[in-house]
Amino acid sequence: MSGKRLFAISVIFILAAFAWLVLAGSVQIRSVSTGDRLGDSVGGLWGSAQTQRAPSFRYSPGGTANPMDVAGSDIAADFQLTQRRKGLLWYATYVVDFKAAYTLKNPVDHAVETTMTFDFPDAGGTYDGFAVKVDGAEVPVVYREGKAYATFTMLPGATASVVTGYRTNGMDRWVYVPSPGGAGVVRDFKLVMATDFATIDYPADGVSPTSSSKTGSGWNLVWSYSSVVSGRPIGLVMPVPPNPGPLVARITAFAPVSLLFFFAALVLLTATSGVKLHPVHYGFLAAAFFAFDLLLAYLADQVDINVAFAIAAVTSVALVVGYLWVVVGRNRALLEIAVCQLLFLVLFSYSFFFSGITGLAVTVGSVLTLAFFMGKTARVDWETVFPKKPPRPMQPNWPAPQAPPSAPATADRPARLEG
Repeated sequence: MSGKRLFAISVIFILAAFAWLVLAGSVQIRSVSTGDRLGDSVGGLWGSAQTQRAPSFRYSPGGTANPMDVAGSDIAADFQLTQRRKGLLWYATYVVDFKAAYTLKNPVDHAVETTMTFDFPDAGGTYDGFAVKVDGAEVPVVYREGKAYATFTMLPGATASVVTGYRTNGMDRWVYVPSPGGAGVVRDFKLVMATDFATIDYPADGVSPTSSSKTGSGWNLVWSYSSVVSGRPIGLVMPVPPNPGPLVARITAFAPVSLLFFFAALVLLTATSGVKLHPVHYGFLAAAFFAFDLLLAYLADQVDINVAFAIAAVTSVALVVGYLWVVVGRNRALLEIAVCQLLFLVLFSYSFFFSGITGLAVTVGSVLTLAFFMGKTARVDWETVFPKKPPRPMQPNWPAPQAPPSAPATADRPARLEG
């Protein structure tokens, strides 16, 4: 293969890489612009991320409000995951049943008026079935500025059980703050979260459960403390499937590396098998590779991402194999080229579906490919494959010698006859 052909193939690769970067940028812009707009729409329908703070209690002896400590908390939160997809993004929407029972003790030796202040996670949210019961009897509730206020009487030295709860929708995460005023003492505390999904995660600033157990398709997560000083929240992050937009953008930005490996393999395969490809052939093959990401980018927001990937992969492989079938015929080289496309385009791209292993997959694939071509070309005479041009003969830069002029004829020397 001549240097001019290699240069032409390099130009084709650079142009294709630029086209992929433009496509990746457009997918990213589509994801961000539609994500902001649709995220607000989904949040308006399903609610936002939920942060439920523990209620505060105050008692009023003689008209002065004093804080009342919570002697015990028994809380349950049951989650049903209902994921929603809008455009190129998934949203982790859920339904939560929240129930809480708080134990209070009157610290003085006379009856007091006790007021519970309950902050809802979202002032504009919808909370079905909310009520406050004290020792089994429902008490009146007043609502102001996203908060609920319930007032009841506690007898001298009495202990009361305050039960409340609701059912609501949320998105992305749910957090419970056991000590609303920052670090504080939490006594006889138990919170149980039940999920109907298996993939669980916790907020970066949260605490892990003290125990957990698998329950069918979900988990039973328990936080239990007899007495602890803490200001950290307890929370759960809802799982989402791979977001099509960012996933497609990463696959598209990685595509030039796939094409680089494929072109390198193609140069080696054609050079060692006697198959000749023109740079124009390389241009059409690059376009067939680009067709994979182009189809994926505009199918991902219409169908499931796995279906979109399968359609794009089958189309691109059919274009490459069908085209080369006509160009080089049905031979071993065609099979090897098809395997290279499956490895460098399809498998490398699909590794992005598995978070954290893309780099490892590329590394393993590259090493295996290197080993294959090293074994295939170990006995190749590269001087024959890439012959050198014979050196051009040196041309002297001085004038060629000329014959001396003939002496003029004289009487005793006749003129010399030439030829």
